[in-house]
Amino acid sequence: MTTDSSLGTAATSEILHDIPPALVRTVTRSAAKERLYAVDNYFRESSWLFGNDLDDVLRTTLCVLKPEAAAGRRYHQALEALSDNGFRPVDVVRFRHDRLTVRETWRFQLNFASRERIDAMDLVLGTCDSVMLVLRDERWTPDSVPASVRLTALKGPSDPAQRLPGHLRSRLGAVNGLFNFTHTSDEPIDVMREIAIVCDEERRQLLRTRVRAAFDAVPEALAAFEALEAEVPAHDLDLDNSLRRLAASPGPAGEMVRAAAGRPIPVHLIAAAIRAGADGPGAHWDLLSLLTNTLRFNEPGIGRIFPNVLLASWQNAPAVTA
Repeated sequence: MTTDSSLGTAATSEILHDIPPALVRTVTRSAAKERLYAVDNYFRESSWLFGNDLDDVLRTTLCVLKPEAAAGRRYHQALEALSDNGFRPVDVVRFRHDRLTVRETWRFQLNFASRERIDAMDLVLGTCDSVMLVLRDERWTPDSVPASVRLTALKGPSDPAQRLPGHLRSRLGAVNGLFNFTHTSDEPIDVMREIAIVCDEERRQLLRTRVRAAFDAVPEALAAFEALEAEVPAHDLDLDNSLRRLAASPGPAGEMVRAAAGRPIPVHLIAAAIRAGADGPGAHWDLLSLLTNTLRFNEPGIGRIFPNVLLASWQNAPAVTA
């Protein structure tokens, strides 16, 4: 029988985490994130690692180049656009999303996503490896907004009508809501949390060392790009071209498209064809193109757990540096 008096104290304690409140306030401008992330173990793990290096956290951000960036050959465009805006890779992590990492990365955003969208995310993000660029903002100063906030503003809005030519999504030619080539972390708190989702303890230690040393990871990024482009066939990611190719295919995916005769194809049938490998590997990206242009993105009437933190939130309340 145990006599450890500490057992069960968490149930009655008002203290729910061990992260210094000043640290949390330094890396977010969202009161909801303060509450939710402080008891999220991914953020806790990063806080143990980076808690004494908050200037490094504020000048660092993440840009994940997703599988469609390999098929669409957007890697070099993305690296050039990031460089033009003062962001330089100091580490590169190649990884494969799975069901768990998809749900953990977007844990607080999927509450309003449709079932179709979540299923499509699994299919797209699981197709091949993603490349996470750990970026140093060469323009960051202690009185400026964090690197993650500046890059998110640079990425541009999801609505194409609101984008400017200089936005990252414009430069890369985002195709639709899922074929947009990049994922970026909104705030420093998201940078910390997402590093811990993707990287285990040993890899986080290396990442921290490289961030602190301002390591030059450009050669590693170029090598990762070359390797993935050798593995993933180039694709135009164009819906009309995909439909023409599928309609000419003699297999079951082609039969599905021909039978539709221009009418909408139920999303679950497209997803099933992808999972079955219908018409072989050559049809995979054509089917993904059809899927991502067909699905319903969000559930109507469901609100966000917390609103997006915009650039103005940080400009009006600058971070307190470590």
